Amino acid sequence: MAVYMPKGSKTYWVDFTYRGQRVRESAGTRKKTVARLYEDNRRSELEKARAGIRPETPEQRIRTVRAALKTYREAYRVNHREKSLADVDRSRKHLERLLGAALMPDLTESAIAQYMTTRKTEGVGNRTINMELETLSRAVGHPWKLLWPKLRRLEEPSGVGRALSVEEEQNLLRAAATNRSPVVLPVLKIALLTGLRLGEIRRLTWNRIDLSKRTLLVGQSKTKAGTGRMIPMHTELYRVFTEQAAYLARKLERPIEQSWYVFPFMNRRKPVDPTQPVTSVKTAWESVREAAGLSDFRFHDLRHTALTHLAEAGVPEETMKSIMGHMSRAMLERYSHIRMQAKRTAIDGLSLPDYSGQSGQDLNAHVKESPKKSSEKRIQ
Repeated sequence: MAVYMPKGSKTYWVDFTYRGQRVRESAGTRKKTVARLYEDNRRSELEKARAGIRPETPEQRIRTVRAALKTYREAYRVNHREKSLADVDRSRKHLERLLGAALMPDLTESAIAQYMTTRKTEGVGNRTINMELETLSRAVGHPWKLLWPKLRRLEEPSGVGRALSVEEEQNLLRAAATNRSPVVLPVLKIALLTGLRLGEIRRLTWNRIDLSKRTLLVGQSKTKAGTGRMIPMHTELYRVFTEQAAYLARKLERPIEQSWYVFPFMNRRKPVDPTQPVTSVKTAWESVREAAGLSDFRFHDLRHTALTHLAEAGVPEETMKSIMGHMSRAMLERYSHIRMQAKRTAIDGLSLPDYSGQSGQDLNAHVKESPKKSSEKRIQ
């Protein structure tokens, strides 16, 4: 007996055995076909529970995507960094726009495939689309492979960024120097001279800058290895911070305080609230890279450029890891781009030892003359 209606009952019941355990309960419906579906779903729930996947309540099954994303964000913000939360919010914006009113049962593979198609026609990259759907799957509470097993992730580009050439670096700094924003040039210089991430630069406060010892202490970072790392300043970086300190003191008409942000909240042209960090440099950055002819270059690639400089200078691996805050050699290799000129210089240092007992010049002469001598012997 699997689906039946007991005498005196107004609803169908299910009765089956799962791994030796009897399951007997009401399906809550008067329709036998729906009761059979209930039994199938109940068996599926038990399978998922055995695999360690939390079963959904009826309320969870009929909630909307918008409600699920809201609940997920509220829980996510408790123990995640500001940048990670911003990534969730970006994904959430488009998921709610296109799927917000959909119920959980509506998230079929065809619906998700349509979402992919729509986002691609909007000019969005494959990686961004995959990240948005990963956010959706986490909000729903199940991994992608269980929600949409026949739907593969979109292929993502294998490139990991690139480093600027010397000429490109010059063009970028020249464009930043003529930009209206008073923030973008010092921010770019710090990124190129330290390899700091944009979020790390934005959150710098003066109590982490020791101008007397010429050191910079990184605050909260993306990785555990990056948080709290100490970076020494050379003359050029020291000048950037002293000029920024003088600029703030002049604009705010008082000496800088240790609790202030190095790059405080601003209106269009000047600092307004030094107790809050600058919100974004996106507009200025985009105008600078466009003026420099680097529309395909990301801000994060400045980090690649800084690490490339260190690698080309022969800085030991452990020292680079300490400066950049990387946790593994694989991650270090991912960010290092040894430029062609440095490779050419290195290759020029390779040579073969003299294995003939002759000088290199005599050896070349021997190689050139040997065919002639052998031909003369054949004629004789």
